[in-house]
Amino acid sequence: MRVSRRLRVDVGGGAVTAGQYSVLICLWKEPRTLGQLAERERVQAPSMTRIAKALEEQGYVERRANPEDGRQVLIAITEAGRGIVEDVRGQRTAWLSRHVADLDPADRAVLSRAAELLKEMNAS
Repeated sequence: MRVSRRLRVDVGGGAVTAGQYSVLICLWKEPRTLGQLAERERVQAPSMTRIAKALEEQGYVERRANPEDGRQVLIAITEAGRGIVEDVRGQRTAWLSRHVADLDPADRAVLSRAAELLKEMNAS
């Protein structure tokens, strides 16, 4: 199984779908409008509305008035939503750690350098 696929399996112990988890990640730093989320996730607005509604019903996000424009609604992650993200990150880190530990030191060094490069690329 490819690593990327393996890391998407059992997101949140089944508490959320991969798409819902992706939205929670988008909301980690700041609230966003449904339109911003839809654009970021590359889905149509009605699809994002359904995702946000499901997350809201589970208590993982909440709707808030935009303090800069009261007509606009922002979607914000809740503490429960943050807990899901932290749980999934912990599971993924543990899975990766177990598998990386089996590699020889030279391969671990290559992976470490690749991770640094990816981080730099993501920051730019």
